[in-house]
Amino acid sequence: MGRKSRVKTQKSGTGATAVVSPKEMMNLISDLLQKCSSAAPSPGKEWEEYIQIRGLVEKIRKKQKGISVIFEGSREEFFPELMAWAQESGASCEGVEIANFAGEGFGLRATKDIKAEELFLWIPRTMLMTVESAKNSVLGPLYSQDRILQAMGNVTLALHLLCERADPSSPWLPYIKTLPGDYDTPLYYEEEEVGVDTSLNHEASKKVSLTSLDAGQRASPALEEDGMVAKITTPDAADPATTQEQEGQTENGGDKATASFSQEVDVDLSAERTGDVPNVNSV
Repeated sequence: MGRKSRVKTQKSGTGATAVVSPKEMMNLISDLLQKCSSAAPSPGKEWEEYIQIRGLVEKIRKKQKGISVIFEGSREEFFPELMAWAQESGASCEGVEIANFAGEGFGLRATKDIKAEELFLWIPRTMLMTVESAKNSVLGPLYSQDRILQAMGNVTLALHLLCERADPSSPWLPYIKTLPGDYDTPLYYEEEEVGVDTSLNHEASKKVSLTSLDAGQRASPALEEDGMVAKITTPDAADPATTQEQEGQTENGGDKATASFSQEVDVDLSAERTGDVPNVNSV
């Protein structure tokens, strides 16, 4: 089934496996758990707490760096082994192949025409890493006693993945070896990137605050939910009311305000709630 598993223990810079003191590691982990389970920080102290938590995580990473299990080679080199494992396990492999889609990453590409309503992909449950498979693994005894694992499936799956990654005989290794080394989610941001994101959010919050209505009036929630930019205007008593299709009435403390779309842009909402950015064209 392709290349032999090439799992090894990562070495430290001196060429010897790093020695980690269990007591020191447990102290760091205990500090981290205590910090994460403590009461929420007071307003304005969130960034300070983030720095403290990140510092503890980085210390733990450095201690573990010398004993991490790594795989030699790139993800692409293990794709043939993954597909062979899937076929041997009973998954459907005909008519699809792994391909690299520019800007999107790796995915499955059809190699033949697929008819409407045709079943073209299925995977046996035995191939899936689930809470049930975790309970039947080396993690089982801990799961039966730990309330956090019992209540938080995502934590259970994370530990399940780590245990299987460290096991040279794990049946999931062909899959694990093809997982990406990092992601573009905030969890993988560097401290500088998080700091920039935080400052941008702060500036955006100030702008929203400055453009809000006097007396705390807000635009219609329906408009906000659709992601459409609305401007709030106080109707003049001498002006006739505009049509309901263009305006919505809101009341706040007896005062009426009119929420209307800006007449300077034409908003194409055909892709609303699909994740696509609506087209905004000048008129």
